[in-house]
Amino acid sequence: MECYIADTHFGHTQILEECRPQFKTIEEMNETIINNINRKMTRNDTLYILGDFAYRSKTPPIEFLKAIKPKKVLILGNHDAWVKKLTDEEKKKYIIGGVHNELRIKKNGIELYLCHYPRLAWNRSHYFGTTFSICGHIHDRKDGAIAAELFPFVKNQFNAGVDINNYEPVTFEELIKNNTRFYQRSYTDNELEILQDAIKRLSK
Repeated sequence: MECYIADTHFGHTQILEECRPQFKTIEEMNETIINNINRKMTRNDTLYILGDFAYRSKTPPIEFLKAIKPKKVLILGNHDAWVKKLTDEEKKKYIIGGVHNELRIKKNGIELYLCHYPRLAWNRSHYFGTTFSICGHIHDRKDGAIAAELFPFVKNQFNAGVDINNYEPVTFEELIKNNTRFYQRSYTDNELEILQDAIKRLSK
């Protein structure tokens, strides 16, 4: 199984005040997200982390990497300077899929563009159904920034941020479901058929 997650912000105490008041302590937030990952995924699964994994954490971020079961692929966000402190040996051991600024994946005729930052367009983005963008960065914002305000209209781009995905990793199918609900997107019957076909292809 392959899942996606973004903006975990492990160890970032200030994030509780900014947008996560339901957690009383940073330890509670850290534990909740890690438990959600390990409950849903095994060591044979792959977790794509789309940036801002940890920030200003008193606990070394490598400890969070160690605690998470699945194989990890890291797409760097604007708060991932902590990666520079890892040795090459630690990266190979705990981030098996490597560290990337962005990543393009091709599978069964579908292209996924993985990047921390939302986009208005990317290669072949006008071909709805054969290419999709998965990102993070905007948390659960809907206004105050152009990227957040325009996000609902880029219907083949999906926000993997934990703030709109129940603080857990999500499959491609769950990404579509959660983003459709949160951004109140509407798809034509033809677009829905195309999305279902993409889900099937990516699950093979």
